Amino acid sequence: MRIKADYRYSILYRNKVAKVNQNLEYEKEKLERKKKSYIRKKEEEYKRKCLNEIRELKGRPKREYKSEWPKIKPIEFAMEIAQENSKLRDTDADGNGYCISCWKLCSWGELAWWHRYSRKFKNMCLEEENINAQCHKCNWTTWPKWDPIEKWKVNNEYDKAIARKFGEDANKKLARKVREFFNNTDTKARAYNLKQKIPYLIRINKELWATKNFYTPRKKWEKIWEEYDKRH
Repeated sequence: MRIKADYRYSILYRNKVAKVNQNLEYEKEKLERKKKSYIRKKEEEYKRKCLNEIRELKGRPKREYKSEWPKIKPIEFAMEIAQENSKLRDTDADGNGYCISCWKLCSWGELAWWHRYSRKFKNMCLEEENINAQCHKCNWTTWPKWDPIEKWKVNNEYDKAIARKFGEDANKKLARKVREFFNNTDTKARAYNLKQKIPYLIRINKELWATKNFYTPRKKWEKIWEEYDKRH
């Protein structure tokens, strides 16, 4: 009996270790991407600084670079704000909240945002019902390379939670928008009016941050958008 139990739980242990290693690889890849991005940014800043010093030695005025604020794509910028808003909405004043799929209580750092339907659907990628706080474990489970059965279970719980949270018609509304995206050939009709939507998302973001007491916002969305608006 003991041998049988040891064999069974050794298999479970190996499976658990394999899953943890997969998560670890994902985190390593993410950190490597951040590292490369940081190095590229600093190299660019250093290059500009050197060029300005050369101009100064030649008696020429320094060049002012307009890239002080990051270049943005409006739809991606809007999604970043909407995603942060979903975490702010789903957490308490201390940043603790429940995962929408497994209902595990998580801290701010343990929660991610997740779109129930892909961000590629430009007519629904900013819908509040479509973006909800989810723990990293459930988030990773919904990746295409993971077990399709586990993915189905997580998404099924997600759908039930959406119905409890936003009402019975919320899932029907999202499914209808997916159909509209494919049926409507006019790309402009399938997208948001971002000139109106982004200021609204920024206003909601400020209101939500005002209810928190654990840390201050990292990004100044309003200033970034104002800078973008001036140039376009």
